[in-house]
Amino acid sequence: MKLLKYIFHIDHLLITLLAFALTGLTYYVVLNFSMFDPLEEALGNMSSTDLFFRVANKGSDVNQDITIVDIGNEYNRGNLARGFAKIDSLKPWVTGIDVVFADLRGEPDDNMILLETVTNMSENTVWGTRLLDYDGKTKAFTGKRSSFFADTLGVREGFTNLDDNFEHKTIRNMLTVENLGDMAMNSFPVEIALVLDSLSLQPQKKLTIDFTTKFVVVPLDSVDAYKELISDHIVMVGSCTDEGDMWSTPLGKMPGVMLQAYSVETIRSHRNISYANTWVNLLIAFVLCYLFELIVDSVLGWLKRSKKGWCLFGKESNLVLRVVTIVFLFFVLWGILLMFVHKSVYLDAILILLLLGFVLESRSIYNAAIETLSRKHNWWLLRNTLINK
Repeated sequence: MKLLKYIFHIDHLLITLLAFALTGLTYYVVLNFSMFDPLEEALGNMSSTDLFFRVANKGSDVNQDITIVDIGNEYNRGNLARGFAKIDSLKPWVTGIDVVFADLRGEPDDNMILLETVTNMSENTVWGTRLLDYDGKTKAFTGKRSSFFADTLGVREGFTNLDDNFEHKTIRNMLTVENLGDMAMNSFPVEIALVLDSLSLQPQKKLTIDFTTKFVVVPLDSVDAYKELISDHIVMVGSCTDEGDMWSTPLGKMPGVMLQAYSVETIRSHRNISYANTWVNLLIAFVLCYLFELIVDSVLGWLKRSKKGWCLFGKESNLVLRVVTIVFLFFVLWGILLMFVHKSVYLDAILILLLLGFVLESRSIYNAAIETLSRKHNWWLLRNTLINK
């Protein structure tokens, strides 16, 4: 009974609620005062999935199904066409070419070689296209930028637009379908996956990209030396060095063709990450904050009762409290990481850790308020507080 009274003491509840209030106040200030705009922008582009994917990616294996062929800085259409033909001759499962030949620039002979190569390539080839001119009213794109031969030859296409909200923010999601006028168009990764699999995608336009794998990158001019990585593989062709096609991702700077490869793997692995809603995150945060407050109060009480010198030092220097905080936050983050990696459930670690970070501050404010009010009042709360007991 005594233990239960301690666990459910009102001090712990009020300190936890105060931590929520301080967090809410901080959030309000950041959102409503222009001087904090840089902080708001930085927080808006943060996600704990970045940390989770970096940890998971370090221990991941090389993907056995997808190979990236890097065209590097090769712009000659004749040379590119010969490389495409070589890849096609090795009979990959599907070839996705993330290169757009928008017009008849360059030498006419090179364009003729390219056109002939495309005509003779396998039907299991998907070409990238770029959707243009988004209309916010109709929520559709009104144009596209395709290769000059796309409409004439009727090649299979998918759009390569990335989910950056036109602001070049960190890419964490992939697009699956967009409207081009009155017609729905699949993304480049979806079209590639459709060549091999009958997909059962959920009716959503975005999926969280799964970065828990690695890819082999083969130079276009060395395809012959890596035949075993081309035959019976999904081959993604594009430039890994073009600075105009580099994007910020949870793993750092990454070329667009590699992002497309990760998107293809996400679809084929059917890994769909479940996001806990705000109320679930807040409930979990409340329980953890309450537990953390209990642990802190217990440790401080034990240090206060102990007569050992190192306990006095640990209490006065707050060294023990810092260690307890670091250990507790580590286990919380570790638990959230395990849920993400093994159960594909995403909890908002940033929100939870932020609330936990305010527990000690709210405890200090609460203690100060109790001591101040106790000088002039004899309220029930002040008589029954754990402070100074």
